[in-house]
Amino acid sequence: MAGYTELLQTMLAMVIVSFLVINANRAILVNTETMVEGELENQVIAIAQDFIEESRSTTFDAETVGGNVPVNIPDGFSSIGPGSGETSRADFNDFDDYDGWTETIIASGGIEYEVSIEVSYFKNGAPTNTKSTLKQMTVTVSSDDLTNNGTTKTYTFKFLRSFYAD
Repeated sequence: MAGYTELLQTMLAMVIVSFLVINANRAILVNTETMVEGELENQVIAIAQDFIEESRSTTFDAETVGGNVPVNIPDGFSSIGPGSGETSRADFNDFDDYDGWTETIIASGGIEYEVSIEVSYFKNGAPTNTKSTLKQMTVTVSSDDLTNNGTTKTYTFKFLRSFYAD
């Protein structure tokens, strides 16, 4: 009978160790997934910042290109969107040329990010169609590699630019 007791204790110990190993593996997997997701989110932030910084290097409005200042501010400003002939980012010369821009960025590791940009005038704390001295850029970045329960995550970044801050 004593031999069976030792055998049962050994089997019980093996079951307990198995549960511990399974739980440790599960914790390692969750930590690894969290780490990878954090790295991908860092790429998302970097992509959005690149577009925002690039747009900040341009003038506020098509009417202010070349240092011109419209007589009537803000009524003298142009409509939102790229001007004629501005079909690529290299052609963009003012902040709102980025409105409607979409692009697929392939980052390190072959991860594809879909980027879309909207620019609008901004007044009284909200986007508006009325011309103002403020413009808001909304950069949206998503990737099929970033999901939440099978649904693609979308990240939105907003930047507010003032005519007077240029």
